Amino acid sequence: MEPWKYFMGRSLQLAGLVTITFVVFLFFTQMKMGDLLYLSLAGAASFYGGTWLLGQG
Repeated sequence: MEPWKYFMGRSLQLAGLVTITFVVFLFFTQMKMGDLLYLSLAGAASFYGGTWLLGQG
């Protein structure tokens, strides 16, 4: 596996994990459900994009 694919995949996974953790934190505060949906989709796409990139190697 090329090093840049590995580090980009791990970075995307970490960004997705942080985004989903942020969504869970926001769920217990005052936040619109639409914003939570968009952030959840962005976090999931980032995480699975990183997983897909790691699987390509």
